[in-house]
Amino acid sequence: MPRKARKINPIYVSPDGGETVYEQLPNGDRILVEQSQKAKDEETAYAEAEMVGVEAIELRRKYPTLKKAWQRYLTVWHLIKEND
Repeated sequence: MPRKARKINPIYVSPDGGETVYEQLPNGDRILVEQSQKAKDEETAYAEAEMVGVEAIELRRKYPTLKKAWQRYLTVWHLIKEND
């Protein structure tokens, strides 16, 4: 007699109040199900945080090409921000 496949209802978890939803697997791993734009933006902000601060300024001073690119970025940033 063939065994019936046991259907397990998935368990969903959200560590950030619903902005990011994961399926919790029995082994403890998680699979990303959905992520809001706000959650994606927060991840990007966290990843880009190292681009500001004292260490970043020192790095830009050490590498002139990086400093020049940063200055161009700031110019574009301010032009857009002032006109927004």
